[in-house]
Amino acid sequence: MAWDLYMGTYRRLYKDRGSMKKLRSVLHMTKSLLLYEWNDKRVIMGFLAGMTVPVFWLKNFLDYAAGTGEPVNILEAFPVVEHEYKSVMFLVLGWFLIVSDAPFINGNTYYSLYRTRKRSWNLAMVLYILAQAAFYTAAVAIPMILASLPCGFAGKMWSNPVYMLSRDYDMRKGGEYGISFLRQNMMREMNVPQAFAATALCFFLYLVLMGIILYTCNLLLGGIWGIVISFIVHISGYGLAFSGDIRFALMEYARPGNFADSGGMHLVQPVAVMAGLAAVLVVVGDRFMDKVDFKGDAQE
Repeated sequence: MAWDLYMGTYRRLYKDRGSMKKLRSVLHMTKSLLLYEWNDKRVIMGFLAGMTVPVFWLKNFLDYAAGTGEPVNILEAFPVVEHEYKSVMFLVLGWFLIVSDAPFINGNTYYSLYRTRKRSWNLAMVLYILAQAAFYTAAVAIPMILASLPCGFAGKMWSNPVYMLSRDYDMRKGGEYGISFLRQNMMREMNVPQAFAATALCFFLYLVLMGIILYTCNLLLGGIWGIVISFIVHISGYGLAFSGDIRFALMEYARPGNFADSGGMHLVQPVAVMAGLAAVLVVVGDRFMDKVDFKGDAQE
């Protein structure tokens, strides 16, 4: 009896230690890939694109705010710019540049596969995409906050310029300054920090979804199928949204304001759809991981 209890405890401890060792291995591979990729000019250019592409709409917003002669909340610029028509279509271009090298096979890959299982390596690549998506979201949002500091204030309240912009239904101001933000329902349901967080979350999840699509397709199909398929999915979102139906336009799920109405803020819907699709793709990649030919990918 005592021996069985001892052996059961020993097995659980051994299993826990094995799990911790596996987790440390996955995190080490993720960290190593991050450091490796951050020295790549392609990744650096991707981050620079993420910081510079929004400047067009950011300048328009700040010019509009200056024209009103009133300050804006320093957190408003990111939600306003991200909800601007066509903006997400271009904001993601830098992200495609960063993850275009998927499935991220380099000189350290075979060494990692020698020391661990393919599925652990696959998990590390997924964590890498999550980490890079978070950094890219920050690279897009933080410069907008900094640019708003000279003419802005901190707090929870929406500014009067943005409030007036949300009521600009005839697009007089929008047409003059090239910026719009017809999101009264979201403004009614959320304060500025909440809207900023919701916008960052949806934008982050959209980046993750596009990255997982690209990674999984490149991993399983090889060649350039990943970038082709993910780009088609991305661009088709614009066409579907233009037709007035956003249910299948994944690009529109990156804008939480699309899911606010007189009945409230339905943030669960875009979060669940994007996270769910990404999770399904991760499971599919994991199931077929053993059939992936890494030597073939390396030769390509």
